[in-house]
Amino acid sequence: MKTIEIKKAWNGNSNCEACSIRSSALFAELNEEDFSKIHSPIDDLSFEAHANIYAQGDSAQSLYTLREGYIKLLHVNSDGSSRIIRVVLPGNLFGMEALLGERYEHSAVALTNVHLCQIPKSIISSLGEESPRLHRQIVKKWGEALSQSESWFSEINTGRIEVRLARFLLKLARESGSFAVAPLFRREDMGLMMDVKFETISRALASMSEQGLISNVSKLSVQIPSIDALRTFSERGL
Repeated sequence: MKTIEIKKAWNGNSNCEACSIRSSALFAELNEEDFSKIHSPIDDLSFEAHANIYAQGDSAQSLYTLREGYIKLLHVNSDGSSRIIRVVLPGNLFGMEALLGERYEHSAVALTNVHLCQIPKSIISSLGEESPRLHRQIVKKWGEALSQSESWFSEINTGRIEVRLARFLLKLARESGSFAVAPLFRREDMGLMMDVKFETISRALASMSEQGLISNVSKLSVQIPSIDALRTFSERGL
């Protein structure tokens, strides 16, 4: 863990590998005067795959910006059953319920190795009162998180499993030369996301591979020869 010095971050001299606080998801619109009001440390953290970032019920003292990797937000119901309510993508903000209550409403667990910034909620509370720019960003990011959660449920929890899996891959795909690549996670996690057994996920991946929709399926990733073909498949549901 290392603490990000705000002045260095503003000047672009931070030792952060991928970005500075100035260009983070939450602070993108802030100016130097805004940054001068930040007095608490912002921690630059890395976690290995499957590590817990925080647990449901933990004291909510921080918000987080994900810089690299993927995180699942897991909610445990009163009957003991679990459900993944959202996958956090690079650039997303999470743990925002810290601004409303004393406890986290879900667990955050690394799906892959991750790199993130831990932002004390005291920074957001104090700066939010003085900076309309930060207030706008908070509202914007909260709306994005709500939209992502709603689309997550509607798109990957309805229809044939191959279609749902296609939608899932399209959400995560990144262009890489003449094809695209999407990450894959433990099949148990993917089954939990789509409310099916992990064996069903494996069969669906095999079926899509036979149809030429995906290729080079491994434990960690899959290649997509044609994004357009996969999108057409997901829209037609054929």
